[in-house]
Amino acid sequence: MSINLENFLKNNRIDQETWKKSDISWETLEAIYLDHERQLPALSDAADICSRVIQRIPDVHSVRWRIKNSEHLLEKIIRKKASGNEKYQKVNETNYHEIVTDLIGIRALHLFKDDCFAIDSHFRNSWSIAEKPIAYIREGDPSDLQEKFAKCGFEVKNHPAGYRSIHYVISTQPLQRSVFSEIQVRTIFEEGWSEIDHRVRYPNFSDDELVAYFLTIFNRLAGSADEMGTFVQGLTDALSTSKKQIEEAKKQKEDALSEMDKMLKDLETIKSKGEISNQKIGALQKEVAKLRMLNTEFTSLVDPSSRLVQLSKITELTDPFRRLKNIDLEAMKGFAKINLTKEGKD
Repeated sequence: MSINLENFLKNNRIDQETWKKSDISWETLEAIYLDHERQLPALSDAADICSRVIQRIPDVHSVRWRIKNSEHLLEKIIRKKASGNEKYQKVNETNYHEIVTDLIGIRALHLFKDDCFAIDSHFRNSWSIAEKPIAYIREGDPSDLQEKFAKCGFEVKNHPAGYRSIHYVISTQPLQRSVFSEIQVRTIFEEGWSEIDHRVRYPNFSDDELVAYFLTIFNRLAGSADEMGTFVQGLTDALSTSKKQIEEAKKQKEDALSEMDKMLKDLETIKSKGEISNQKIGALQKEVAKLRMLNTEFTSLVDPSSRLVQLSKITELTDPFRRLKNIDLEAMKGFAKINLTKEGKD
């Protein structure tokens, strides 16, 4: 390990109080560091295997993975021990891989919110899940979503930073050593927001009120984008079903008309033999004309221009940005003034 203790603590923003509370020797941390470095190729191979299996799930759009940085591993161990986490109290170079569950981190991204339930079914049938999966939601999310997660066997938690994500810990042994992997499942919109939030906020703006305020707005936008994606998916499904029903009804009408035309021709033949009155034939002809008129009216229902008014009403009711209309612009200005004042004093 090329870094000394003093530089390590400084680089990872660990104060002396936290270091003392951790009650772990630098020698033990060095041994963990060196063992983890040796295991990196094997961990990368394991992550690649898991990712390729996950990518084959139909509802998964894309997969990303990473191996935990060795210094970040030591930082996590120090903070966990300092916080009194019982699980970490006897951690050392021989057992750390059995204690730390995110040496391999995998993210499975999907397009629509409800895709996570189909993905969950694949996970439970394919992997050995080591811990109860956690569904992180944002405060204010619909109660029916929370209930659905609970029914599917998730532990539902409000994430303090507003992240929406599902976390699994799986146990695999693709190579010699058994290893835990943390799999996070989230939508592409949530992934985009969380990546920007993490990159912008840390390490220099974690306490900046103005940045936090705008990131909260961004979080709502990501949530609204997910809602709109789900709505559009439902809308296209409904329109597709409606189109099939209309086409089937039109076919039935055309078949009926064709059959009636055939009957009329038969009746004309019968009439020539004096077996039916002109009055009855006229009545049948009127019925055919009436059916043709109904078919014309029915066809007009699928004219796109006749549905614009309906779609505009639907759009008003499902405006994805409706929750942003109550943004307190004056509060935003106030935050800006506070921020500028602070900068001016420094």
